[in-house]
Amino acid sequence: MEIQNDLPKTFDPQGAEDKWYQKWLDKKVFKPVPGKQKKTFTVLMPPPNVTGKLHMGHALDATTQDALIRYKRMKGFETLWIPGTDHAGISTQAVVEKLIWKQEKKNRHDLGREEFTKRIWAWKEQYGSEIVNQQKKMGVSCDWDYSTFTLDDIPNKAVKKFFVMLYNEGLIYQSDYIVNWDPVLQSAISDAEVEHKEVKGFFYYLKYKVKEDPDMELIIATTRPETIFADTAVAVNPNDERFKDLIGKTAIVPICNREVPIIGDEHVDIEKGTGCLKVTPGHDFNDFEIGKRNGLPIINILNKDGTFNKNAPEIEGLKPKDARAEVERILTELGSLVEKKDHVHPVGHGERSDEIVEPMVSKQWFLNTTEMARVAVEAVEQGDMSFFPKGWENTYFAWLRNPKDWCISRQLWWGHQIPVYYCRHCDTQWAAEEAPTQCIECKDTDIFQDPDVLDTWFSSGLWPLSTLGWPDEKAMEEKGFDKFYPNETLITGFDIIFFWVARMMMMGMKVTGKAPFKHTYIHAIVRDKQGRKMSKSLGNGIDPLDMVQQYGCDAMRFTLAAGSGYNRDLNLDPERIEGYRNFVNKLWNAFRFVYPFLDKAKDELPVKSEWHLHDKWILAELNTVAKTMNEAFDVYRFDDASAEIYSFVYDKFCSWYIELSKNILYGNDEKAKIIRATMLKYCFKKIVNLLHPITPFITEEIWSYFDDKSLVATQEYVEFDKSLENAEVQEMMNKFIDITTGIRNIRSSVNMKPKDEIDVKLFTDDKKLAKFVYESRHFLKDLANVKSGTIRNKAQEKPKKSASLATAHTEIFIPLEGIIDLNEQVNRIKKDMEKTQNEYKKVESKLNNQNFMANAPEEVRAEVQEKAKLFQDKLQSLNQILDSFL
Repeated sequence: MEIQNDLPKTFDPQGAEDKWYQKWLDKKVFKPVPGKQKKTFTVLMPPPNVTGKLHMGHALDATTQDALIRYKRMKGFETLWIPGTDHAGISTQAVVEKLIWKQEKKNRHDLGREEFTKRIWAWKEQYGSEIVNQQKKMGVSCDWDYSTFTLDDIPNKAVKKFFVMLYNEGLIYQSDYIVNWDPVLQSAISDAEVEHKEVKGFFYYLKYKVKEDPDMELIIATTRPETIFADTAVAVNPNDERFKDLIGKTAIVPICNREVPIIGDEHVDIEKGTGCLKVTPGHDFNDFEIGKRNGLPIINILNKDGTFNKNAPEIEGLKPKDARAEVERILTELGSLVEKKDHVHPVGHGERSDEIVEPMVSKQWFLNTTEMARVAVEAVEQGDMSFFPKGWENTYFAWLRNPKDWCISRQLWWGHQIPVYYCRHCDTQWAAEEAPTQCIECKDTDIFQDPDVLDTWFSSGLWPLSTLGWPDEKAMEEKGFDKFYPNETLITGFDIIFFWVARMMMMGMKVTGKAPFKHTYIHAIVRDKQGRKMSKSLGNGIDPLDMVQQYGCDAMRFTLAAGSGYNRDLNLDPERIEGYRNFVNKLWNAFRFVYPFLDKAKDELPVKSEWHLHDKWILAELNTVAKTMNEAFDVYRFDDASAEIYSFVYDKFCSWYIELSKNILYGNDEKAKIIRATMLKYCFKKIVNLLHPITPFITEEIWSYFDDKSLVATQEYVEFDKSLENAEVQEMMNKFIDITTGIRNIRSSVNMKPKDEIDVKLFTDDKKLAKFVYESRHFLKDLANVKSGTIRNKAQEKPKKSASLATAHTEIFIPLEGIIDLNEQVNRIKKDMEKTQNEYKKVESKLNNQNFMANAPEEVRAEVQEKAKLFQDKLQSLNQILDSFL
């Protein structure tokens, strides 16, 4: 019977995505609205940098946060998802500076600070909005009215207030300290912004003479001989019998002939190296600490651009690589270079510039984090904030339990300029939230502001506060600070736990005494299908918008959700996205089947007495899905939620329930048609509801055919219903599916034609199952073309000349005489046995080969043994089948 169907044959993702996103905006779906829970649920978006396109990591962020916020919205929470973008000081300045140089051959100094920052603002206005458009294409349901930029007025006030507060408490101070210096950016960068790469180099063994004993020479190994111009001591371990008598004497540094003390310090490793260490406090982190312990002077030999300065006259103006070659030449001429050995070692590179980072002493601003770190640790230890998965708290603790003072200044022009002012007249220094016009001491007007800007993470650390209006009281009231702070959940990657999570915890608790969020869910890092980090150099990056264009947003989101649970990495292959697009299409095709019968469906389920066994089964299975998905979402197991609904739609609803429904819907029993159409409508609405947080667009499209007056986005999420539990029917139906699948497999194994009707003999000792199969017997005709059959207990005699298969609960026999050519079947089995026997002999010969067994790797021997067992099992099975035909 032909059924008229006016639904499109294929789902159009692009048309649905634009249409429904605009509809959600028009209906203000993303605004916080009080719900039945009478509780708020706030999620804070990690602000993407304004430097370019979003990548797959952002897409995973967006998917997991959006799935969570849509779920909580449907659960009846007053939800708020706060969006925003970060000014990304180093990255943005680098991008714009390169652009200006390319177009005008000018650097920032040619333009001056005011003009340069004006250019960056213009660039930000042009490209910053692209990120929002990309996020909308991915379906993010945040409240755009809360959108914040880290250099907006409120965040700027927050940064100044917090800085001044800590400055006045003495926690922020200025000091000459060794930092990671990026010579390209010409700025200090944090330890976390340094990537260590293996670099091929050399160990240079140098001779240092001892002044008091001209015949004695100390051999010192170094990978950086060019830094000898900054040596201010030679160190030995005071417990080293070889050198302890030299402590207090004087060493002479080659080339510059500087006399430096020989000191004792336990940092020197007695076992490794030569036992003697050149100490360069100005250009090595460990040496800097040795210098502090021993009161050594500091000599700086580098300019800000990484070239050598006048303190190293022989190499002045050279870059380190060229300087090293020149120093090697001079040392060789002087006879001070004893030996040169190949050596591979990790060298720090700037994350943004990819240039070798130079340790250098520089005057910087620091924040003493000791007390704030202690409080942040206690908050997690006491459960005020919890990590999911819990193991990530160890990464958090590793940094906070051993805090270092945080270098918060950067020598940039783009960012929050440090709110410290100086008087040229009386040298007074002070911090102020508002720019002063005169000195606070002498009242002179010749004042200036510190030229440095703050580390980007300083403003990002205040993100949970500033996005809700702090410290502006009017803005706090308008944005609901007291209602939405603390946030409920933070979702981010593990690579910024110490960058961002720890800083937000320290700073938020310093201001409010409360942890800024209750949960931190750490999602995976997206890598390519081979597990490699996505990068421009490898050319393995995947643009999420390309995937949206090619496969649809729902398919991409489902792929990311299905791969995001408690795993560390998510290896992404575009073919997986294609696979989940097939799932989206499967859902659409299933709905196309159901759609023509919806006019017969009722809005309410029929009374239970009218439910068929299959109805009870599918409702119980769907109820189990609802239970699992609710539980999974509550602990951020997006993978479990995705797997549960995927399996249900494919393996139960489409493959079985719809198939079992076809003859009813196309039959003549009108009452049965109405009941089945009602059940299908009910199930489909629940499926769409459950899927909506993960695949919002197709679910909203399908929902519109059920109800064009409401949105699925605003429906209550499906809850577990105890009255629908039916473990017995679920067990029986799943066994019935096993039996049906077994019959189909037997038919396939003997090449039986689909049109051939068969007789089936079933043997089981499960009386309840026998009754269930008997009551469902007519469905075996639809599903496996079974004409007739019997059900007996396993003790009964089994039929001869039959194909058989045993499940865990039922033995299935299909008599083949008169249906297929038995002689042909016997010959086919014999050929199969002969082929299997030959394959087994090849494997067996290896097992009998003593030389092979003695020398082959263990995994190879195990593979051969496994093959032998498989062939033996197959031969045994074929023998049993053959016996049944003879």
